[in-house]
Amino acid sequence: MDLRQDGAAKVGLGSVVGAGLLGLGLYASTSADWAGALGGGLVVAATFAAAGAGVGFLFGIPRLLTSGAAARPDDLSATSTGSYSPNTNLEQVSDWLTKILLGAGLTQIGSLPGLLRDLGRSLAPVVGNGPGASAFAAALTVYFTVIGFLGGWLLTRLRLAKALSTADRQTLDDSVRQTVARARELNFSTAEVEKLFATQTEGLQVQALALLQGDPDPENYHLILRAVSSELPPFVLLQALLAARAAVEHGGLGEEQRRELRFVVENKLRNDRAVPPDSRRRVVAGQILKLLAVVPEQSRGGPEVTAPVR
Repeated sequence: MDLRQDGAAKVGLGSVVGAGLLGLGLYASTSADWAGALGGGLVVAATFAAAGAGVGFLFGIPRLLTSGAAARPDDLSATSTGSYSPNTNLEQVSDWLTKILLGAGLTQIGSLPGLLRDLGRSLAPVVGNGPGASAFAAALTVYFTVIGFLGGWLLTRLRLAKALSTADRQTLDDSVRQTVARARELNFSTAEVEKLFATQTEGLQVQALALLQGDPDPENYHLILRAVSSELPPFVLLQALLAARAAVEHGGLGEEQRRELRFVVENKLRNDRAVPPDSRRRVVAGQILKLLAVVPEQSRGGPEVTAPVR
C-alpha cells in the first residue's frame, strides 16, 4: 500500500471514529448527568474498540515465508532469513485463535440478538440510563468493536509486516557481511559453492554469492555469469552483481570472459523491472561496466586506456 492509500485509510478511519464520538456526545447531552454519561460512554467505546483491535491484530498478523539465509552457509537444511530462526509462535496462536473465534461466532450467531439486548441492558446505567439507553449502549459496543477491529487489522497489515521485513532484511545483510568477511577462512570449493547456489533456496543462493564476493576466483566465473543472467529475486540479483564486481576488480578474467560479462550486464540493464533506475542494482551494474571498460594490461602490453562502453 502506497503513502496515498495509507493516508486515505487513516482519514477514513478517523472520520468514522469522529462520527461515533460525535453521536456519543450528542446522546450524553440529553442526559441529566451528561458528564457521567459521556465519561461512561467513552469508557465503553474504548473498551470495545480495544477488544476489536486485539481481534483485528490476530487476523492481520502476516505469515512468515522462510526463504532466507542460514547463519552457517554450509548448513543446507537451514531456511531462516538470517542468523536466527524467527519465532512463529505468535503467528500460530493467531491462526488458532482466529479459527476458534470464527467457529464460536458461527455457532452462536443465532443467539447474537439476545446477547446484544442483555449487554445493552447491563450497560444502560453507564451511559446515563435515559430513554433508549439500552439500545444506544448495544449500538455503541457494536460500532466501536467494528472500528477497533478495522483499525487493528489495518495497522497490523500496514506496519507490522513492514517492520518484520525490515528486521529480517537487516539480519540477512549482517549475515551476508559476515560471510563475505570469512569467505577465505571458510575455504569453500567451487563445487560446494555451486551446490549452495543450485539449491534454489534464496538464502542459500545469497550465501553462495557472498562467498564469491569475499573470495573471488576466476574458476567461479561461469557461476557468476549464470547468476547475473538468471531471473533472480532483487536481493539475490544484487549479490550476484556484487560478486561480478568483485571478480572484475580481482582480475584474472580473460578478454572473452570480460566481453561475455559486459554483454550480460548490459542486457540486464535493459530490464527496468529487474534493475529499476533508482536501485542499488543499477548502480553496481554501472560500476561493473566502468571496470570492464578498462583494458587489462596483460592483454595489451601498454599503459592502461579506457575503452568506450557500448
